[in-house]
Amino acid sequence: MRITPLDIRKQEFRKSFNGYDKNEVDIFLEMTAKEMEGLVRENREMEEGLKKLDMKIEDYRRMEKTLQDTLTSAQKTTDEIRRNARKEADVIIRKAKIQANEILEDATAKVRDLMNQIASLKNQRDGFIAQLRGFLSSQIRMLDEMERLKIKETKARENEEVTHPKKADKKVGGLFIE
Repeated sequence: MRITPLDIRKQEFRKSFNGYDKNEVDIFLEMTAKEMEGLVRENREMEEGLKKLDMKIEDYRRMEKTLQDTLTSAQKTTDEIRRNARKEADVIIRKAKIQANEILEDATAKVRDLMNQIASLKNQRDGFIAQLRGFLSSQIRMLDEMERLKIKETKARENEEVTHPKKADKKVGGLFIE
């Protein structure tokens, strides 16, 4: 059973022949009651303070839970973003490799075409050179033939002039008439 300050004030003691001084007992009881009231008040204040602190603790726990949930969510989001970024990077790398292969194949095909064109142009050049050589060779033969004929004609004219001087003048004059 709990004793309250009111219980202390109302407490009655039996009187005995050599009992305690009533006034002293009453003063002591009053002091004890006041002290008890102070302690009870202080206890209530502490309990109220404790309730307030418990409520704050509960608020902090809720905030902590919210923060933990937020951090967990942020971590999951970050992980998801990283996964997506890696996937996207892989896709970009694959596309870049495909494009690089296509560019390389195109360049190789162009080089092949250019090499074929160069070979064709070399063949044409060689053909033209051969034709030109043949043409020049035939022209040189023709010039040589003309030179030989000229020499023959000159010798023949010289022989004719010696044998027929007047006929030679007519032929020579007819050749140079403009």
